[in-house]
Amino acid sequence: MKQLQWEVVTHLLVYYGPNTILLTIVNTDASMIIAPMIISLREGIEAALVIAVMLSYLRKSGRQDLKRFVVWGAIVAVIASMGVALVMGLVWGIVEGPFLATFEGVVVLLAALLLTTMILWMWNAGASITSEIEDSVEKKSLSQSGAGIALLSFSLVMREGVELVLFTAALVIQEGLGTYIGITLGLLIAIGLGAAIYQGSLRISLGSLFRWTSVFLILVAAGMVAYGIHELQEAGLLLIGPIEVWNINPPPFPDGTFPLLHENGLIGGLAKAIFGYNGNPSFLEVSGYGLYMLGVVMYYLRRKRTEPQGNSPEAEEIVESVPA
Repeated sequence: MKQLQWEVVTHLLVYYGPNTILLTIVNTDASMIIAPMIISLREGIEAALVIAVMLSYLRKSGRQDLKRFVVWGAIVAVIASMGVALVMGLVWGIVEGPFLATFEGVVVLLAALLLTTMILWMWNAGASITSEIEDSVEKKSLSQSGAGIALLSFSLVMREGVELVLFTAALVIQEGLGTYIGITLGLLIAIGLGAAIYQGSLRISLGSLFRWTSVFLILVAAGMVAYGIHELQEAGLLLIGPIEVWNINPPPFPDGTFPLLHENGLIGGLAKAIFGYNGNPSFLEVSGYGLYMLGVVMYYLRRKRTEPQGNSPEAEEIVESVPA
């Protein structure tokens, strides 16, 4: 599917020019851009906030001579993240057959796990991120260690970069071109927001932003769980229970269109592109999706019961403390 899509794109580009290929991207992959754009926006904003908090603290504490170490640490982290992406791409190009399906299934499931831990971590530690970063920067700056500041910047940004690489790989497995476009758009928006927040020209409720994107990303992660199970079953693994619980992918209508809930239909196609919807799932796919959603909901309800009244929303303090 992925190779066929790129062949079609190449054919259009050679024979019809860049305007046609751009129109094809917009018409074909618009719904497939949303999920990767939201994911890269989240990761990009978190990385941008890390840099903004570090630079702002150094500015407020009169240690602007150390700013270059923050910048260089972030740049090296971006380059290292690209290296991780290259290695993963090389491995992906080597494996074939059942091993490829197994590799893809494991990558998607790891991405779902990492995406879930990222969301839960933000729920639990979001409001204290700023103070934790500032404390780390203070310790490094007091020790007069430019290398320490650079290492701190590198490690924090590298974490976001590796997460984004894994998420990108998981989404590319399901859809190639739309994923790259969405990732690029999300990162560009995140860079713009991060710069505006650092300059103090933008005030947004990061708590609300992270809260609503978390709801969206939980649905994306649940779809990743189901899709990862699907790939492993394609490789001949986890063949537990019926391989097809239901099938709402009937033949197309005489005019060539599909029913609404078909994977290629209006509703089903959108749900498949964004949330990994499957019109003929196996028992294990349905069970994995349902158990994942149940676990997340139970965790959230338990957390709400034990959360002190009047506690500030997740990450709400970040936006207030960044501008100097």
